[in-house]
Amino acid sequence: MADIKTHLRELSVAVSIGILKNRINVDYNYLLDSRNFYEIASSVIDNDISSAQNLLLVDFNNPEYRQILDNGLRLGETIYNSSEFDFKLSDTIIWQGNDTQKGDPIDLVVGEFAFSLKEESFILKNMGLYTLLNNLTASNYSRGIHVFSLFAPREYDEWFKYTWNLFINYLINNGEWVLQSDGDVSTAFIEGNNIILSYNNLSSIVPVEISTNEEYMLYTNSKTREKVFSKWIKNVAIYDSEYKRIKGICSYVAGQNLSNKINAEFNPRNVYQFLQIYPFTYYYAKTTHNETTILRVPSQSEYEDYIEFIGCEFKGDDQLNVITTFRNKITNQIIQFRNECRFSHGQFNGTPEAKMYVVRDTPLTILYIPIKY
Repeated sequence: MADIKTHLRELSVAVSIGILKNRINVDYNYLLDSRNFYEIASSVIDNDISSAQNLLLVDFNNPEYRQILDNGLRLGETIYNSSEFDFKLSDTIIWQGNDTQKGDPIDLVVGEFAFSLKEESFILKNMGLYTLLNNLTASNYSRGIHVFSLFAPREYDEWFKYTWNLFINYLINNGEWVLQSDGDVSTAFIEGNNIILSYNNLSSIVPVEISTNEEYMLYTNSKTREKVFSKWIKNVAIYDSEYKRIKGICSYVAGQNLSNKINAEFNPRNVYQFLQIYPFTYYYAKTTHNETTILRVPSQSEYEDYIEFIGCEFKGDDQLNVITTFRNKITNQIIQFRNECRFSHGQFNGTPEAKMYVVRDTPLTILYIPIKY
């Protein structure tokens, strides 16, 4: 489920458009009561928004929530007043942000116009490695593939084995490891032939003699991995020069093999999914405290012979980043995307993500078309 800030960001735009479209006389201060805001949102949005009832908990005296509201109201007003859009009183307002299974980036539809709403984030698309590969090659991977175990299995095992042995030696020399934070307690100690990982009242018993991440996953759960071993790595292991060297080798080899595969097997058939281009036209609308940006995202048919794939490279040391470069063949401008391949909830905990960012200072106008407003 989306968090309360996402709901507020999306529904504040819908409320702004709805108030203007329906000519509702509402004072700004009236919207600063979360109950009033939710009531107005329910009245101007034509589908069910009950999944966003967490908005009733919003305190608009909180500067962060107030800023999100103000940004959304301003963006909605800018959209409504733009000559790009011809809204009618009869147009429905449909909020799609609560539909996580829809497979496209659309958050809001007003009449015939669809919008993908952003705020401060540089993330263009949240994706796993399987999506990255399937979008850029003819692959058909399933969810859950692991960038290190797939593209650098030997190096990944060496990275884990060294870290685990470092952990054992630390516990032998220090007796135990304890971390207390905000009332939570993480501990690790050796008991016989096992290492006990404990987080509050939850424990995992892991044989000392394991040597691979695959074995480690069998004996642990997400909490003891994230809150104990991963926390120990963050607080202790990262200061070990050999740990950093072995981790860097793993990232380098994985990045080299991954980028080589993408360059060798690039397939333009699926690249539109990577670039968030769909058979239909929609609008990418982003607002921050300082600026408002609205771009028209053309349909696939408009993009034929328009974008050229230049290549894929990587940066692999402390963290693996995959850099994909495209060229606008009409303007000759270059746009780059960076997929950040990393563990989101601690080292050696589950499957690394591959979050996709537009490289900073690279304008989306190379791909998308600015509108007048």
